[in-house]
Amino acid sequence: MAERIFTLDDLTGVRSVCGCLACHFGAVFAEHLTVLRTGYPGTVTTLGHRGAAPGRTAVPHFLAVHLSDAPVDIVVWEEMRPDQLRAWLPSVDARARVPQLAGRIPRLVRIRQAIRAGTFTPSGPAGDALATGGRYPSFRFLVEHWTTLKKEFTP
Repeated sequence: MAERIFTLDDLTGVRSVCGCLACHFGAVFAEHLTVLRTGYPGTVTTLGHRGAAPGRTAVPHFLAVHLSDAPVDIVVWEEMRPDQLRAWLPSVDARARVPQLAGRIPRLVRIRQAIRAGTFTPSGPAGDALATGGRYPSFRFLVEHWTTLKKEFTP
């Protein structure tokens, strides 16, 4: 699946709890995820300006937004219950990396930008997934392939 590039026009008619740009894009992305996730338990809940509730996980998502000549990465946060996190990310090892990688947003954005610019192509299954067009460097992709990416990517 190709990465969706959002624009400011996508904000037309969007309602969010807060009027800020980040919350509006969070609401747009929640709608986008709701359409994509079949069989996902419960609804997609964005965090806005609050932290995750006890027992839940804050998961960052990167939105590519066309604001200038090149897409800009914006981070929106989703709150997931344990059953939602398992449904979204089946690998126990990958789920364990979510909090760690959520704290490395700048590095992950640099990896995304390098992949998008063609200056970094990971090897093995990560590179194959990108080459076939079946995947793009989403947060989920980065978490699933972190072992390879952290070894191979040098900024």
